[in-house]
Amino acid sequence: MERYEVNDMTEVYRPKRTAATMGSILAAWTGICIVVGAYGSMSLPIGGYVSGFWPAMALQAIGGIWFGMWGVIVAFLFPIISDAIGEAIPMYVAATLIPANFFQAWTVAWVFRRFKLNPELKTRKDWLAWILIGCVLQNAIGATLGTTAFVLWGLFTWEAQPLFWAGWFIGNTWPAIVFGSLILKIATPYVKRTRVYVFPDWW
Repeated sequence: MERYEVNDMTEVYRPKRTAATMGSILAAWTGICIVVGAYGSMSLPIGGYVSGFWPAMALQAIGGIWFGMWGVIVAFLFPIISDAIGEAIPMYVAATLIPANFFQAWTVAWVFRRFKLNPELKTRKDWLAWILIGCVLQNAIGATLGTTAFVLWGLFTWEAQPLFWAGWFIGNTWPAIVFGSLILKIATPYVKRTRVYVFPDWW
């Protein structure tokens, strides 16, 4: 058993990780993300391959916090499949969104590790970092990179980019705030006792 301490000095014991366990659980997490991502892409399309409701954003951010770089890798790979299913985006186009999806998972994961925050959101500092970085800043970055990629592919014009940027940002941010906050508060105490929970490490 491995022991680690979170920032409130609570000691938590969890089983040692194995490659087989990591692979199987992360495969399941990827499948969940694909289903949720495809549903979001189909649920409220606003044109230009942008959705006004994309709850998979919550899973992207949470995955980076819980699973470190494993979660970040899943976060930038699963949208290639979910976007192809939900919005019929060619995979070569979806692949150009990797930078956007990377930052939508990595940014808050780095902040939580750098400042030794608690994924259970127990303090005001934890909440501020989650809302401002995990839900607002990294979606602003993702929306900028993502809509720029779509403009370069000719899916809409530079003049229309602000409208689609707003759709991407809003469609990602509010599900992250609502669903992401609930998942972190409710599920983290259980997930952190599993083998695949790597926080505060990256791997």
